[in-house]
Amino acid sequence: MEADLNENQIRSLIENWAKAVRNGDMKGIIAHHTDDIIMFDVPFPLQSKGIDEYKKTWDLFFKYSPGGEGSFNITELKIISGENIAFAHGLLLIGGEKSPSCRLTIGLKKIGGKWLIAHEHHSAPVKLDQT
Repeated sequence: MEADLNENQIRSLIENWAKAVRNGDMKGIIAHHTDDIIMFDVPFPLQSKGIDEYKKTWDLFFKYSPGGEGSFNITELKIISGENIAFAHGLLLIGGEKSPSCRLTIGLKKIGGKWLIAHEHHSAPVKLDQT
């Protein structure tokens, strides 16, 4: 079934992307992104446009992340795909934390039969003062 094939391809792409992040492998991190990627991130800049700006955002991450196993694990990954458009969402464990610290949403599109990440949104919950 086409939907299962798409989901398997996307899951593999996202898992390989996360592995590249854990390994500090920039070539692997950007391997399946569109040139016009848009990313909304937790630290500034809040929005990055294009692959060059996207690459720069990882400098800050790698400055504070120890890398290796446990440094960028995705849990509760859910994928919804159509024929040429898909999105995925999950929770991120960063820096070996035992509980998720960020939310992750990824938008993908199929170009030339290949799934590519066109949008990433990383967000962190903020505890509001309820007094």
